[in-house]
Amino acid sequence: MKQRIFVFATDRCFGCGGCIAACAARSATPPGLFRRQVLKLPPRVGDHRTLYLSLACNHCVEAPCVRACPSRALVKRPQDGVVLHREDRCIGCRYCQMACPYDAIHWDEGLRIVSKCDFCVDRLDRGRAPACVETCFAGALEHRILDVKEEPAGCQREAPGFSHHPEARPGIRFLHAGTENRLSRTSPFPPACPEVLGDAHEEP
Repeated sequence: MKQRIFVFATDRCFGCGGCIAACAARSATPPGLFRRQVLKLPPRVGDHRTLYLSLACNHCVEAPCVRACPSRALVKRPQDGVVLHREDRCIGCRYCQMACPYDAIHWDEGLRIVSKCDFCVDRLDRGRAPACVETCFAGALEHRILDVKEEPAGCQREAPGFSHHPEARPGIRFLHAGTENRLSRTSPFPPACPEVLGDAHEEP
């Protein structure tokens, strides 16, 4: 079984928020509702650096939100394990919010249903990277698809400010300073922001 994951390089992110803006533009979420967040962590003892974490839904292998949903509005896509939210099935009970250990499911007050990252599946199906990945100025975000039993080389399950819940098996891994398997940008700098913002006008 395949699982798509995010890979985040903790020593590259400088907290610009570009991933948040790209996600909001692509998803057309209402003001104040953000499916991706950037957390600012205080320097640790003996280390003067300020660390940032860019986090969204982790598309867990054993997703607690999927098990908690009584209306089957949350489903895992069989080809890559992405957790999708079916708005037409959502009854707004918010059980998924209570079940998620990462606070990655958000309440849409206008629609009275929940909202979450869908890994930009429309872009994935067109051979594009998720908006947050494509727009990351520092090249700190990447995505990969692998076997659920496979662990990407050089990656860690834990990071400062993030707790790995083994029962959920979250689909995110971290690269820390000094690791050999570093992310590298394959697209020019700066990233193609107009393409990201133009998604709403693309033909399906």
